[in-house]
Amino acid sequence: MRLRRLLKAGLFFTVVAVLGAIALFSSAVYTYSVLTDEQLIAELRFQNLAESHYRVFIDSDGGCVRREFDIYGDQWRVDAEFLKWKNWALLFGLNAQYRLSRIEGRYSIIDDQNSRRNLAHSLTPESTFDLVSIADSLGRWNFLVDTTFGSSVFQDIDSSRIYRVFRTQSGLITRSELAPEVAVGNGRLVVEVQRACGSEPGVWQRSVTWLDQRITNAL
Repeated sequence: MRLRRLLKAGLFFTVVAVLGAIALFSSAVYTYSVLTDEQLIAELRFQNLAESHYRVFIDSDGGCVRREFDIYGDQWRVDAEFLKWKNWALLFGLNAQYRLSRIEGRYSIIDDQNSRRNLAHSLTPESTFDLVSIADSLGRWNFLVDTTFGSSVFQDIDSSRIYRVFRTQSGLITRSELAPEVAVGNGRLVVEVQRACGSEPGVWQRSVTWLDQRITNAL
C-alpha cells in the first residue's frame, strides 16, 4: 500500500514538473512572433529636436504598442532577433520566429560614430525566461532550436517621411514614403491612428503571459 502511494505521488510530481516546464517554455516562445511571408512589424516617424538629435515614434505589434525615444545621429537603425527551429519541428507547424531587439541612432561618417553622442534603446519584451538562453544551457539535449541570428536595417533620417520595417523569411527590409501632415503641440508630435489595434491574444497566450508575470513577481 505504501509503495502504491509513493508511486502515485511520484507520478503526480512528475506530471506537475512536465506541465510546468511546458508552460515556462511557452512563455518564452510567446515573446516572439510567428513568421509568415512578409509582414509589417514597425512604423517609424521622426521629429527633429536639434542638430543630429531626433525623437523617434515607433509603432509595433500591428499598432498596438507605441513607444518614443530620443536618438542621436543622421541615420536610424532597428535590430531584430530571429529564431529557427530544428527541421523536424517544422512538421508540427513551428515556423521560424522573430522579435524586435533594439533601436538606435547612428552616423553615416565613421569618425562621428566613434566620437559623437549616441543612444540605443531596447525593444525586447520583458520576460522571466529567455528561450535562447534556455536552449543554449541544454547543450546536446537541445532538440528544438536549430539556430538564432540577428538582422538589422538602417536608413538616413528624414522627418518628412514615414519608415516601415518588414520582416521576410531571411531578415528585415525597410521602405519609406512621404508622411501625411501631422500636428505638433506642446513640443510633441501628434499622429492620428487610422487603423484599429491588432486582434486580442488567444487564451493560451494570455495564460502563459499571466504565468510569466506571476513568476516574475514571485522572484
